[in-house]
Amino acid sequence: MRRMALVLGLAVFISGVCCVSAQAQFRRIRTVAGNGETGAPQAKGRAQEMPLSNPFGIQPDGADGFIIASFDQHVLYRLEPSFVRLEWIAGTGKAELRGMPGDMANQIGFNQPHEIQVDPAGNIYVADTFNHRVGMLEKATGRWKPIAGTGAQGFSGDMGNAVKASLDQAYSIAIDGHELFIADLGNHRIRRVDLESGLITTICGTGEKAMPTDGGVAKQQPLAGPRSLAIDSLNLWIVLREGNSVWRLERQSGKIFHVAGTGAKGFTGDGGPAKEAKLNGPKGIAVDPGRTVYIVDTENHAIRTVALASGKIETLVGSPQGEPGFNGDGGELTTRQLRRPHGVCLLNNGDLLIGDSENHRVRLLEQ
Repeated sequence: MRRMALVLGLAVFISGVCCVSAQAQFRRIRTVAGNGETGAPQAKGRAQEMPLSNPFGIQPDGADGFIIASFDQHVLYRLEPSFVRLEWIAGTGKAELRGMPGDMANQIGFNQPHEIQVDPAGNIYVADTFNHRVGMLEKATGRWKPIAGTGAQGFSGDMGNAVKASLDQAYSIAIDGHELFIADLGNHRIRRVDLESGLITTICGTGEKAMPTDGGVAKQQPLAGPRSLAIDSLNLWIVLREGNSVWRLERQSGKIFHVAGTGAKGFTGDGGPAKEAKLNGPKGIAVDPGRTVYIVDTENHAIRTVALASGKIETLVGSPQGEPGFNGDGGELTTRQLRRPHGVCLLNNGDLLIGDSENHRVRLLEQ
């Protein structure tokens, strides 16, 4: 049974202790969806034979399958647990702002959906990025429910109803119980929606595009392009795209702490302190709480890991020179090329799914 420990935003604790390095956990990489080509979305077919244009977010669906957001096809797919078949389940396939409350999944027009999350009831939450909104497809009915954002780009609505608020590029979402967190990238803020009351607030970011201060109060700190989120019971993890770094917002104290990346672009630091390493446009994250942070170092075409016990960073998969490409599947992970990866999904069995976006594939790192 393959279920997720964390994908981009939703954490579940894993029992047991990992006693090997991140590199030693994984034996090989293989493609499980996408034929490497772009094209119009197809209704259903063998997963490795279908075009999958820029897969970004990947999320377990609660029934041992996976939901994939195809950024350029403007649709959501379901990947079977066996990785054999792929099925188009939501979106019209056109970049459009469409969808009234109660509409069915095939009536919803997305505009480059970046990420999805699935709650314990099986409801699918969608970060509909360039429609500047978040919505939910109800498991029981298959119908659309607006959650946050009017569809108009802007910044407004704090302390009010989230569906009347304005967002600017809703790139990433994270869910914990009745709390939904949104990486409001263009506004350089993290917004929180109380799913019970429907109210939206800013919990981090002042609107200024700048680096935060380590240990500062999150509400008082600027953010440089918050692109991706992950969550556990203690922390909200934040990837800054323009800030080339990763931060940890301590949920109890409301303070933000530096995890990785100096803020300068580059590809350095393996084997040393993560805070002194250079990243290049990171755009995804997964967390094994208390153990490992998986960083999608997108413009370095790599997945990097931070061991939380030591604070050290390593490259898990991708060319050591940061060269993009696709040179096949198999072992020797640090020689296998990626091309601008985005999504990452950690499974309960320890395997890792990667949205290898511009290779137009979803790939699996196996133990």
